[in-house]
Amino acid sequence: MSEETETSPEGDRQRPIAVRRLFPARGTTSHEIIRAVRSTLHGRSIRTISVALVDDATISSLHERYLGDPRPTDVLAFDLRDDSRDQRIEGEIVVSVEAARRSAARLGLHEAREVLRYVIHGTLHLMGYDDCRPADRARMRQAENRVLAGLSPDRRRLKARVKQRRARGGV
Repeated sequence: MSEETETSPEGDRQRPIAVRRLFPARGTTSHEIIRAVRSTLHGRSIRTISVALVDDATISSLHERYLGDPRPTDVLAFDLRDDSRDQRIEGEIVVSVEAARRSAARLGLHEAREVLRYVIHGTLHLMGYDDCRPADRARMRQAENRVLAGLSPDRRRLKARVKQRRARGGV
């Protein structure tokens, strides 16, 4: 288990995003999680956001405690603002890495990609998105896909970086 926190420079509209890795997520870095949150927010102002990567037992306990459902779920998002009219985002996102792992295996995806989808999904909830109705779920899925596509590395840029490193004598 580890905890990493990114803090923005003084005067920046953005505030800290903390990533707590309470359960191992293969191939997912804290930097990528923070980048996913920031990309989803698309410049919206935040107070703080905490992302916790947990196991099914932990998320089940939280799910039962706060929503009355003892079953594991994929992601929970808690809006922690004292005043719902405050436009600055403050919240906690809890992601079940085990749920992401199962879903990724079922869909033939990379676990890291599914973890990032859950982080994005939780961030969208903090921004006011809802997924109770089919139309709302479709709207959220489109937003998730848009952010995930933006996070995907451009192969030409990667090749250019490798070429630059080699030219400088690096690998």
